[in-house]
Amino acid sequence: MLLNLDTITTDAYFKLYDLDNKLVGTYNYLGIAYYWHYDFRHYLRDATPDKRKKVHNTFLVYNLKVDEVSQMHWELLKQIIK
Repeated sequence: MLLNLDTITTDAYFKLYDLDNKLVGTYNYLGIAYYWHYDFRHYLRDATPDKRKKVHNTFLVYNLKVDEVSQMHWELLKQIIK
């Protein structure tokens, strides 16, 4: 199922954002809420929810904290965001 975030109301968006904020760090993360370390802001701030989710879940697969930064984080991020 696809959800076009550009077509929902502002109230609905903020409710989804609040829910997604609670899902950060789990495989249920939707790709809406911000979770990343400050160093990744230019890569993930404007990324699609799909790319954000892919980066997030890849960090989880490698047992990395999603809000930290390391060489491994950078390598994985660069592989996904090209």
